[in-house]
Amino acid sequence: MEGKRRKTNYWFWGILFIVLAGGIVWCYRSTLIAGRIKFAVAETGTIRHERSVAATFANQELTVLTPLSGKVQYIGEDGQRLRRGETVAVVQPEGAAPGTMENAQNQTITAAMGGLFFRQSDGLESVLTSENLISMDLNKLLTQTSSLKTSEATVQKGEVLGKIVNNLIPTMAFLETPNIDELTVGKTMRVTAGNQTISAKVLRKSDQPKGVIVQFPHYIDGTAAQRRQEVSWIYRPPTNGVLIPKSALWTQGEELGVFLWSEGVVQFKKVKVLDEDDKMACIMDLPNGIPVVITPRDGLEGLVANVKNI
Repeated sequence: MEGKRRKTNYWFWGILFIVLAGGIVWCYRSTLIAGRIKFAVAETGTIRHERSVAATFANQELTVLTPLSGKVQYIGEDGQRLRRGETVAVVQPEGAAPGTMENAQNQTITAAMGGLFFRQSDGLESVLTSENLISMDLNKLLTQTSSLKTSEATVQKGEVLGKIVNNLIPTMAFLETPNIDELTVGKTMRVTAGNQTISAKVLRKSDQPKGVIVQFPHYIDGTAAQRRQEVSWIYRPPTNGVLIPKSALWTQGEELGVFLWSEGVVQFKKVKVLDEDDKMACIMDLPNGIPVVITPRDGLEGLVANVKNI
């Protein structure tokens, strides 16, 4: 009899504990859920649609050769513009010494055309030109190897002292784009090269190798010193607005929206996405600086939460 009473007491206290524990969990369920919510702040920004592509540039270039061996004295700074006929450098013949009659043999080298003078060459000045790029075999273009050489203080007869680049002639380039379907000959495409963003005119499309030949409206700085480089193709216009992480988007019923934090409470708001990329979405009519939930799920609306974990 006493055993039955003891067993009944165990059941009573066990059930009472379960009820109390369940009540506590039920009372604090919103606090526990809210504590696992993560937030991010909606901020003004820009969605950019850019793709990195390889570019091979071509300009009108002319190499400068030395007619004799000796020491070179350059006139002006590297990259300085010279007019046609201006002095590029003076070569002092081998064996000549300052203050002797042999100084009369010093050779003055002048610019055969106007342009920017650089004390380097890559051996492709006569191959990759703005004139022949439009018609050359592009498969052969990509197999061309450059041998960058910077002029020394002492040179041998026939060596290249550098090159003159006509910066009054527009730069051309072959861009290795993965998709050419959306590009049209005669139309323009936006390209960022270095710190310059320019509209380049498409002159030719190529299926093999895949890409386009474009002409820029002017000479592009840096293309003479670095013939091959990576540029950015802006394949769609950017969108400015208030940005949130794409992880914040949530479909509730048939409505796309986000959970916002307003006056200490989580609220669901239907939104319209103006643009997006891999990580961010640009939202219409969303206040700048408002916290949004980046771990959305059912049951969040109406919960009291704090935003200390942003």
